[in-house]
Amino acid sequence: MRRLLAVLAVLAVGLVAAPTLAKTAFAATKTVYIPASWQSTGEVPWASNRTKESANFILLWGEKSGTTPTSAPSPYNFDPDNILSQLESLYSYYVNTMKFTTETGALAQYKIDVIVTQTWNRTELDAWATGGSADGKVGVINIAPAAALPGSWGLAHELGHVFQNLTFLGRSGYGFTDASAGTFWESSAEYMAMQVYPDGGAGDLTRFLRTENMAYSSSRHHYGAWMLIQYLVDRSGGISIFNRLWNEARNTEHPLETYRRLMGLTQDQLNSELAGYAQHQVTYDYSNKAHFQTFINNVYGAGFLNAYNGVPVDAVNQAAGHYAIPDALAPSDYGYNKIKLVPSSSGALVRLHFKGHVNSAAGSGWSYGFVAVKNGTPRYGTVSTAADGQISFQLEAGETEVYLVVLGAPSSVHHYGFLDGYTKNYRYPYEFTVSGAVPSGYEPGYTKPAATGGGHWHTNGGGWVSNSATVASTAYVGPRAAVYGNSTVSGNARIEGLAWVNSGATITGNAVVRDNALIQGGANLSGSIVVGGDAELATTCSAGTYLLFNPDRGCDGRTGETDINPGYSRFTDAELAITDGGTTTPTATPTATSSPTSSPTTSPTSSPTASPTASPTSSPTPTTTASPAVGACSARLAIVGSWTGGFQAEVTVTATAAGTKSWTAGWQLASGQQITQSWSANVTTSGTAATATNAGWNGTLSAGATTTFGFLANGTASTPTLNCSAT
Repeated sequence: MRRLLAVLAVLAVGLVAAPTLAKTAFAATKTVYIPASWQSTGEVPWASNRTKESANFILLWGEKSGTTPTSAPSPYNFDPDNILSQLESLYSYYVNTMKFTTETGALAQYKIDVIVTQTWNRTELDAWATGGSADGKVGVINIAPAAALPGSWGLAHELGHVFQNLTFLGRSGYGFTDASAGTFWESSAEYMAMQVYPDGGAGDLTRFLRTENMAYSSSRHHYGAWMLIQYLVDRSGGISIFNRLWNEARNTEHPLETYRRLMGLTQDQLNSELAGYAQHQVTYDYSNKAHFQTFINNVYGAGFLNAYNGVPVDAVNQAAGHYAIPDALAPSDYGYNKIKLVPSSSGALVRLHFKGHVNSAAGSGWSYGFVAVKNGTPRYGTVSTAADGQISFQLEAGETEVYLVVLGAPSSVHHYGFLDGYTKNYRYPYEFTVSGAVPSGYEPGYTKPAATGGGHWHTNGGGWVSNSATVASTAYVGPRAAVYGNSTVSGNARIEGLAWVNSGATITGNAVVRDNALIQGGANLSGSIVVGGDAELATTCSAGTYLLFNPDRGCDGRTGETDINPGYSRFTDAELAITDGGTTTPTATPTATSSPTSSPTTSPTSSPTASPTASPTSSPTPTTTASPAVGACSARLAIVGSWTGGFQAEVTVTATAAGTKSWTAGWQLASGQQITQSWSANVTTSGTAATATNAGWNGTLSAGATTTFGFLANGTASTPTLNCSAT
């Protein structure tokens, strides 16, 4: 949990050198709009002698900071002038430099409300860093003093959320409010902060690089999925396409559907174009690479993550060159596989017969092609979208590194809900025969690369194990699995696939952890438990199968969640015989792109060194809503982590048959409980009553859809019954 808190702070509020931005004239004098309910109900008991204004913002702070917050005792002291100066610089960047959106509508009319949290007598005003809107008309930021120090990444990220809200407020039918857009909100806010502070951060790379095969919109990708945005920006000639996506999105669209419409593409053309994104991921071939490469090199778990570049494949018949992607690692929608190949000779002709396992219900589809790398410079082969096709790629002298890249590219863009994970997302398995090269690890005389990053290869399975971990010789750690920190793995436990065990966990007995599963510190797994898919556990459990990220489920001992993906049989060698040369014309060696940046910064912060957050930061907003209609949703709370004096909880909200446009969940706090931090919802308390209202992006749920928010609290963990109402 300490790691969880640390990474949340790093991702949300990492401090970087402040940009030097020209002061630019703004729209006419703006009006201060503060929701009347804030004061009348005591929700935000602000007072005029505890405010300060600038051209575009008004700062509100609490009693603990007094009327002169620079002289207040720690941790309630802060500099209002510095916070407003940072915000004005960020505002100028987003409006005048980045031109994210025009100063019209609510943005032109009202100053943005900024609540300095953790300075009030009311403990519910305790958010660390959030951003959104209130009353459907004014932007709102919640920021703690420690999160708003000079060079605050958190202010840049949360102001990004405010601007995202303001692209569609008052514009019926517009905005990324579809349940499938949740990850895009977070990756976009991270991307906006990266434009201001290009050397200051690069999102949650550890989790993203461990789950590249999962759907692009997976909730496990929320902070790390910005590279696709960068690909679209580079391909389209500049930041304007990103701005257009946000300003021209329709409220029924997945972000990729918005891009497809704006660019006038067919679905097949979209799938071919996005294969280029997967190809670029081999070397992270983007115009801003010089700024984020350091974070790739120093990513948490670099000793393991950087030892490989890609996923393993299974040998169906190695003598025939017949291989298959493991079912659990097959790409989902716009997820991808990078398969490293070893050429048989210099200048070899690499030939491929690719064949996918078609599931008509899923609209199965693939886009695939080769990438050769010479001295760090990539060369891209032609992309094929044939479900059963043959291509070839002529290597040039000196190209000893080559990859087969496969993108999950369905016939339509599926609208998975934010937490519709492994068992609810379609996967697109495939097999292939290759000649002129073999997948890395199958070549004659293969030797594993040296283990780095303070780890070693485990004798039973060959996986990466931290030198500070305790792993018994009887325990199996597969060749691409990893055990971090001071974890303990003993007995006949098995860590397989791309699974990883974070520091502080204990795995024993006959427990199995597989696929893309993550075991968090503090977990104690034993008995016959199986954890796979995209599940993440941080509890004590000894029975059951858990295949889905679902904090609400707890340890119930039941069988695994039903997988929508059907079974299939392997293709025969004859079905995958190479019969066609199909030689593609190699593309020209690309010219290195420049790394444009306005307002470069110095002294970048270090890469996050902790486990990624279990839930994204949100765009919560202190809002007032009409009395909701009761019975359109349900809510359940689960404890996902606990420690002496505190705990972490996740609440899953499910829409009933009527669906929701907004929702409110409520429950009673047990004696001694005090909520200290929340995300993905606006959580407030009054006495022992806790209330959560939806964030800007997760209020609209279709029938049966779910969303999740989380919180940290002091006190002893409990699982109360929740009520839920919706409009």
